[in-house]
Amino acid sequence: MTNKYEVVVIGSGPGGYVAAIRAGQLGLKTAIIERESLGGVCLNIGCIPSKALLKNAELVYTITNQAREFGFSFDNFNADFAVAYKRSRQVSDRLVKGVGFLMKKNKIDVYEGSGTLTGPNSIQVTLNAGGEETIEADNIILATGAHPKSLRGIELDGEKVITYKEAILSDKLPARAVIVGGGAIGVEFAYVWANYGVD
Repeated sequence: MTNKYEVVVIGSGPGGYVAAIRAGQLGLKTAIIERESLGGVCLNIGCIPSKALLKNAELVYTITNQAREFGFSFDNFNADFAVAYKRSRQVSDRLVKGVGFLMKKNKIDVYEGSGTLTGPNSIQVTLNAGGEETIEADNIILATGAHPKSLRGIELDGEKVITYKEAILSDKLPARAVIVGGGAIGVEFAYVWANYGVD
C-alpha cells in the first residue's frame, strides 16, 4: 500500500522541520523523511552543539583573561572540556526531542530512512530498520542539508585528519591542530580549542 501525502519533506534540518511543521499547522497531511536524527546537522552536530561549546569557551576566556579586572582570582582554575562536551550534547539532545514533540503535535509522519525521488510525485523510502516503502506527495520539499567536503589530496582518516563531525562528537582535545578553512565552523573550533589550550 502506498501512503499519500499533500506535503513530504526530505531532510529534517531547520529548513525541513520548519517547513513540515508549517504544513502541518495549515492542516496539510505531511510526512518528513530523515536518515539520521531529527534536526539535521544544525541541531545534532552543527550550530547548536557548537554554540554550546562557544559559550563554555567564552567563560574560560573571561575567567583566564579578564577575571582579575572584576576582582576575581582563581588560583587552581581547571577547564574540563569533557564536561563542556557533555553539556553540548545535552543541549543538542533537548532540542532534538523538542523537534520530535513538534512532529507529533502537528500530526507529521516521520520516516526514519533515506528518500529517493522515483517520479514527480513519488518517493522510495529505504527505511533504517530495513525494508522499503513508496510514498506519494502532491508537493515535495528537498531540504537535504550539509555534508563535509573533502579536499583533493587530503585523506579524511577520522583520526589525524577529521571533519567538523568528528570534532564536535569528541570529548577529547588535540594537543595541537591546524584548521583548514576560515568559515564559521573553522573559526568556531579555532576559538573553542584555543581557549582550552590547544596549540
